[in-house]
Formats: sequence, C-alpha cells, structure tokens
Amino acid sequence: GMDIVNEFRKRHPNVRVRLLGLNSAEVVEALRSGEVEAGLVALPIDDRGLDVRPVTRDEIVYVSTSKARLRGPIDIRRVAQAPLVLPDASYGAQDPTRRQLAELAQREGLTIEPQIDVEDIESALDLVAMGHGDTFVSHGLLWNLGERLPPNVGWAPFAEPLYDTFAFAWRRGAQLSPAAREFLSLAEERLLARTELLGRRAPRRRAPREKKGSDP
Repeated sequence: GMDIVNEFRKRHPNVRVRLLGLNSAEVVEALRSGEVEAGLVALPIDDRGLDVRPVTRDEIVYVSTSKARLRGPIDIRRVAQAPLVLPDASYGAQDPTRRQLAELAQREGLTIEPQIDVEDIESALDLVAMGHGDTFVSHGLLWNLGERLPPNVGWAPFAEPLYDTFAFAWRRGAQLSPAAREFLSLAEERLLARTELLGRRAPRRRAPREKKGSDP
C-alpha cells in the first residue's frame, strides 16, 4: 500500500517508484514482457519463466447483506445457489480467487455463475450493499475498508477455509536491482505485520446490520 511507498521514498527519495493496480494475470504478463521488474501476485498463477516466492496469506470470506445466507458454515453448495456479484470480470476464470471456488464447485459437480460481473472489488461491495447479491473477498481488504464498508454488509468464513496466498514474482534467473530488493524486503515486512495484526484484531465473522424494510 501507500505506507510502503511512503517509507521507501523516505529512504530513497531519488528512486522512481511505479505502482500498478493490476490483476495477478496482468502482473504475470508485465513481468514476462519486462515492463516491471518484480510484482506481488495472488497464487495460483501460470509461473512459466518466473521465480515465485510465497510471502503470506489472507483468508477469503463470504460477504452478504443476508443474515440467513451468512448463518452457519458457508459451503460451496450454498455459494453455487446464491446470487453472486464478482470482481475481475476481464479475467474471469484466470482470477486466483475465482479459480479456487471453481475447483471446489467442480469437485461437487457444481458451477459458480455470477449474476453480475464487475471489474473491481469496491464496485462488487457497493452492489452487495444495495442488495443485488453476495461476493467473496479477502478478509484483509474488508478490514482495510473500515468505516467505508456499509454497516448492512456482513461476512463469514467458509466451512473449508480458503486463502489468497500472496507471493513475489520476477523473471526466472533475473538479478533484481538493489532498489527492487529493498522494496520487496520492506513490502514483506509490512505484509507480515499486517497478517499478524489481522489475526489478533479482525473478527472472522460479522453479522449485517439490517436496514429498515430489508429482506433477511
């Protein structure tokens, strides 16, 4: 996040920093083309020609305004039957989180079919808050949103815990520049600290506070 850039620029005010808000599939292509030197990705990815080093993981939770759909353990059958609003529309099945859910569904002979596809998670959460469906997202992202997350949005963990595993990636055999190595070291330090903080402070489940006149 911006705190990493802030700290890095304090240490290296003359080093140019370029942050790209890319889907993991886009990061992989940017690495292969040489557009970027190193990147943070969510696994699994197509790692041909890349070195990959896992760093941390973040639990995926199911998000809804419906108390009924958040009750008890969330299994893949419930997800397959629910109205879904999913981000990363351009990448669909290539998105690492969608891939995990699709594989779980496939084992049960089910499919995950969103009713609404959007590009970013903030749009998905806005539509969930408006009552258009449910979504799934990393726990840490919800925690980062804080008060910006509408109070009628709740979440619950999956019965079989799911995680986004985050890793650094760069072209296989490449010698990273000193600046890139230090940036990755700083990013790893902050990511691990955030993971530890989430484990201590962030609730794994939150019930939605219903608006008057809303359906359960």
